[in-house]
Amino acid sequence: MTRLIITDDHTIFREGLKQILADQTDMDIVGEARSGDELLGLLETTPCEIVLLDLSMPGLSGIPLLQLLKAKHREIRIVVLSMHEEHQYVIESLKAGAVGYVTKNSASLQLIQAIRTAARDEMFVSAATRDATRHPPAAAFPHIRLTKREREVFDMLVLGRKITDIARRLDLSIKTVSTHKANLMEKMGAATVVDLVHYALRNQLVE
Repeated sequence: MTRLIITDDHTIFREGLKQILADQTDMDIVGEARSGDELLGLLETTPCEIVLLDLSMPGLSGIPLLQLLKAKHREIRIVVLSMHEEHQYVIESLKAGAVGYVTKNSASLQLIQAIRTAARDEMFVSAATRDATRHPPAAAFPHIRLTKREREVFDMLVLGRKITDIARRLDLSIKTVSTHKANLMEKMGAATVVDLVHYALRNQLVE
């Protein structure tokens, strides 16, 4: 069962989302918030796997909110709900940590698909947004295709950790870490760890 929190400052829109998702037996809406600050408070007491997030709300919102959410709750997958179809909004959202981007005029089936895709730690971008862009976001930022575990291995490799050290820190076997490394290297199109470091620096993924 995937636990969801809906965040949008419009009551009518939140009610509509709840109606759309009510019949999905693999989803459970565990909370709703009207602002970024309310969401942050809710997450302290209400565990969830996915946050449906409106980018445009009063107060803390947009990319700054996305970045803060990923810093404080890295394990949570964020699916952005937005009225904007433009390429730059998609890119900035995915770069900030979202795993899904769905426009508010998308069909309800696309929202359901986005949630299920995000639950698998995979990226989803609504059809309307894909049609509005020449270059898919995944091609521009391949790190968003990494699973949670692959991203952990990626981060440690970039910091110069050895396979044995990563295995100890993540409580995994060396073989498993090596497999994650091989998979992420393929997804990133990287030949060496140096390539990963250059990518991370270029996209401000490390300080």
